[in-house]
Amino acid sequence: MSNRIEKQDGGKVVPLHPKRKKSMNILYALLAVLVVGVSVYQIFRINYSPVETEIALETTVDNAVTVEGFVVRDESYIRADAAGTLVPLVTDGHRVASGDAVAVVFGSEEAARNYTELQQVEEDIAYFESLQNKIGASTADVDVLEEQIYGAAQSYVLAMRSGNMDEYESYEDAICEAITSRQLSTGTVIDPTEKLTALRARLSELQSAAGGYTTVTADNPGYYISHVDGYENVIAYDDVLTSTGPELAAVLSAEATPQSELQNCMGKLVDAFNWYLVCVLDTQTAASVVSGDTLTAEFPLPSAESVRATVESVLPAENGQTVLVLQSNLMNQQYASLRKEQVRLVFDEITGFRVDNRAIREVDGVQGVYVVSGNLVEFKKVEIAYSDSEYSVCVTPTDDNGNPQSGYVELYDEIIIEGTDLYDGKILG
Repeated sequence: MSNRIEKQDGGKVVPLHPKRKKSMNILYALLAVLVVGVSVYQIFRINYSPVETEIALETTVDNAVTVEGFVVRDESYIRADAAGTLVPLVTDGHRVASGDAVAVVFGSEEAARNYTELQQVEEDIAYFESLQNKIGASTADVDVLEEQIYGAAQSYVLAMRSGNMDEYESYEDAICEAITSRQLSTGTVIDPTEKLTALRARLSELQSAAGGYTTVTADNPGYYISHVDGYENVIAYDDVLTSTGPELAAVLSAEATPQSELQNCMGKLVDAFNWYLVCVLDTQTAASVVSGDTLTAEFPLPSAESVRATVESVLPAENGQTVLVLQSNLMNQQYASLRKEQVRLVFDEITGFRVDNRAIREVDGVQGVYVVSGNLVEFKKVEIAYSDSEYSVCVTPTDDNGNPQSGYVELYDEIIIEGTDLYDGKILG
């Protein structure tokens, strides 16, 4: 029997059950939506975690504090009956002998600039004369010259990283010397004649315009420092280790001698090899420090390396403060410029597991964290060795035999930071 009815007037064939086809389309659409929904749900289940976690990784932090410090040296002024512009002949922090010329004093700044330029021109002439003597020399071993270039460049970079400004110029000269030698050995044509002619002419001009000057010599051996800051006599060097805590604390607020009273001081000499760093900090922070300890002192100057200094004295001061007196024997241009500084004292380094503070909880009076173990929640204890506003560094205590105790956070534990209704043994679904 046919499922179609044919109309006589138009001859058009009309389906017998038009609503059935429409219902089937709706059913197919619903099935498609169901399939997509199930797929999305499965993907969500795979990727969804009811908790936020992070992995316990090892980190190292400094147990440190920033305080104000005052440097005390065994200093004596170099006085001279001269007035004008001082030009040092010795780099600050270098040791000189008694009678050595350490500086010259000119009556005007222009005369001082001419003298400084004259010294530089003489050095340049010596360099280009040395270069002229190398012309014609050659070597087949270019590799050796390239190694000299790399070595000089590496030394320069290390000097920059360590802040040894005293050595910058010598390393720059070594690099230029090595590069020039390689160029000459490979046939590069260099003719310094024109440069030498100009330098010699300039030298003659400077020599003609040179004026008189006063030479300043060292009264005794010591480390030369070209500037004075007025704090040299705030406290006697020999009194540092016999002064009380309040007396030493007062040093940090002492007034400097006005520069108007130091007009005839042409620098100073540091006699003793050792120098002191006086610091004031709160008693609680200094509680673990004892005489004989070694601390690291870091200074704000980028060119001044940190120093390992020995604690000579730990003295009580007023208002819940403690005075530390540290001693060091390092001396160079950067350390010679230190006086009143913000100092970062590093007591020790702490190595442990970095834990977000949000993860730390207290359960039955025990501090710890919840970790994910398979599909279970597990509570593990923590021992906090360092903490700030964001995270803590947790260490694992040991037993009497030095073995790590169990039940504490371990490396690569998946620590729960955020989660609700957490408890030991909970199943994560």
